[in-house]
Amino acid sequence: MVSNMAGEPLLTRWPGPRLRLARTPAALHCAWRRSAEEVKMQATRRDWLAAAAGLALAPAGRAEQGLFRAVTINHLSLTVPDVKAAGEYYARVFGMRVIRDMGDRGQMKGLKRNYLALFKGDGPGLNHFSPGVDGLDEAGAGAILEAHGYAPFERAPNIWACLDPDGIQNHLSETMRREDQVSEAYRKNPNPDSILHAVDVNHLALRVSDVGRSVDWYQRLMGLDVISRASTSAFLGLGDNFLALFQRSRGGEADHFCFSVEDYEPETVMAKLARHGIKSIRREDRVYFEDLNGLTVQVSGVGHQP
Repeated sequence: MVSNMAGEPLLTRWPGPRLRLARTPAALHCAWRRSAEEVKMQATRRDWLAAAAGLALAPAGRAEQGLFRAVTINHLSLTVPDVKAAGEYYARVFGMRVIRDMGDRGQMKGLKRNYLALFKGDGPGLNHFSPGVDGLDEAGAGAILEAHGYAPFERAPNIWACLDPDGIQNHLSETMRREDQVSEAYRKNPNPDSILHAVDVNHLALRVSDVGRSVDWYQRLMGLDVISRASTSAFLGLGDNFLALFQRSRGGEADHFCFSVEDYEPETVMAKLARHGIKSIRREDRVYFEDLNGLTVQVSGVGHQP
């Protein structure tokens, strides 16, 4: 299961490199941060009781046909104040390899099944979320989004994105985008010297202002299946990955993100992190810690589902 973290997030402006936009949305931000005191990461049981109740309130089932059919998380993108420091941190903790280096502007870090993108910005937080769509014509996606009223904008030539109801940026990607770069990076460095060995971005948890509206939006656009749903929470399937939604008075913010790692065992993971000066906490079978910028990271086993 995922856990909803307590704490107030910190919004940041769109921090990525200068990119040509077909439209410039009023809100290109959705980030979070917690203070050391706030990130004691004590899960609020009401979220999880509600989520469990959701199995009875709304059984799992296939989504109606979406405009696209997202089947995985292609990548997660973070805003960081120091790209080099963040890149080195994620390499040291999770064994992520560099698949594209843009210098001070950004860096892309490969995992076995997807990747993490880092962009320089004023404060740490979520930059965007990218679901993978099988056979997506990335160049033609903008016209389809436009025709259905999604107000797309171009992050880069022929790379299209849109905002969800709370202003969270979604960048549609072809499922296998950058697969060759990831494979080459792993071929060159098959056994990195790192604390843990991450396999993929397992899930992303978002805060939304109206969970019903957000579920409807993600189903209509991406055809996501409902794993479970309650009045204030929902879990949507993305193949081996998933998207968690928690209703809060202020939406448009991320709660935490999770990497699955090889040979996951909670106490072993915590001991490894502690030996390298990283304090973590355990909630049931879940382990959480803060990264170097104060962002909440969860660690799970491969294939973890809510």
